Amino acid sequence: MKIKIFSLICCIFILLPFPVLAYTALIGTPAQYDDTFLAELSQKHQRLTSIDSKKAVLIGGSSLAFGIDSQLLEEYIGMPVVNYGLYAAIGTKAMLDMSEKYINEGDIVVICPETEAQTYSLYYNAESILQATDGNLSLLLDSGFSNYGKIISALPAFAKSKLSFYKSGNKPGASGIYSKDSFNEYGDIAVERKYNEMPRNYDSSMPIALSIDIIGEGFIDYLNSYAKKMQRRGAEVYFSFSPINKSAIVSTDEEKEEFFKYLGDNLDFPVISDIDSYILDWAYFYDTNFHLNTRGALLRTALLADDILRETGNTEFVETIKYSPPKRPDNYFDAEENGQNDSTDTEYFQYEKTDGGLIISGLTDEGKNQKTLTIPKLSDGKAVIEIGTEAFSESNVLETIIIPSDTRLVTFADRAFAACDSLRRIENNALPSELTASADAFEGMNRSCFVYVPSDNYGVFAGDYFWGGMMQYVKEIE
Repeated sequence: MKIKIFSLICCIFILLPFPVLAYTALIGTPAQYDDTFLAELSQKHQRLTSIDSKKAVLIGGSSLAFGIDSQLLEEYIGMPVVNYGLYAAIGTKAMLDMSEKYINEGDIVVICPETEAQTYSLYYNAESILQATDGNLSLLLDSGFSNYGKIISALPAFAKSKLSFYKSGNKPGASGIYSKDSFNEYGDIAVERKYNEMPRNYDSSMPIALSIDIIGEGFIDYLNSYAKKMQRRGAEVYFSFSPINKSAIVSTDEEKEEFFKYLGDNLDFPVISDIDSYILDWAYFYDTNFHLNTRGALLRTALLADDILRETGNTEFVETIKYSPPKRPDNYFDAEENGQNDSTDTEYFQYEKTDGGLIISGLTDEGKNQKTLTIPKLSDGKAVIEIGTEAFSESNVLETIIIPSDTRLVTFADRAFAACDSLRRIENNALPSELTASADAFEGMNRSCFVYVPSDNYGVFAGDYFWGGMMQYVKEIE
């Protein structure tokens, strides 16, 4: 093992134009990402490599981390389970490649990526892999030779960020559930998740298209090649689906049926699940259209157990009806201060009403003339939960948006800050666990505009599941 690591390092030093950066990234600086959500990859990989008996390996993204009770699945199917799903932004290919060496005769592999374009492609995020393996260099040896070029290319940016965090003493961390500490020994998120925490019941920035258009070029061929190699070893490979929030689907029934049929016709290994079984009521989800709450994870575990048992010829099926959806309390998102307004700038905004709260949809005539706006917590007793698409586009003078630490905002819509050319500063005092965003939220934003966060929170943003990949938009408050 030491010889292999040495050989890898030598290869990197030869090919990389900046050897000192390679040394800084891999050896010369203490681990900085070892407390983040991504750092769980090391524990998942250790479980994969340590089970000598026949095992079931589940490969995908975070819908597995949030969507399986591995101990319960073991009881249902009678064999050890490895939950090898972590983060869609790493890429399905990365998880397949890292698992390949450790699939043996008698094993079962179930591939079930999130049903969206990135995970149904050969996308590979080398910088995320470097963050996930920070402090455990041996993991890179299992990343696959075909990926070394991308890893080497990502090293300079990774080294720069890692050294910066080390010098500042403010290493990437996490707040809320997106932490390494949230996982149990099986690699499942073990923190209880009682209800759907999305005020609109689904994430509008993450529409789900069940269409053959989401399947990337070469993806099916790659899956078939992987399956063939595993089958030669005596393992069985199956395809299943991630849980899908019914409220987020934007495709027609015809498109869904075509998508399902296409997979069955083109994969050279069994599709063991009916896609309709994994299209679930919003009440089973937690904070995204693919992440389940605790009751949802129990249901999905039972569904997958049924599929595996059926495919392997076992007639002892699981009764899934007992996992009814949790009932979220009435008025769960209502503000306590009914009928009241936040004292800050409420009158400058226009709102769209939803069951979960208010969405900022635009500005009043007076609001269009303000250079600085503070996002209110309440308006008429209703929580302000979202900044809508191009909400500030009619202002020619707005320079600064302030988000207080006690905000009720949950997310930004796609292109929330687009078409406001005067905007230069979004001052966000909320923690990332309270206010999430996707990269599309900043699409069309003035290139001179950044999200400024308190210095003490910068490392938390850098290590966050949602914000970590968008740090090009984030700066520390000066």
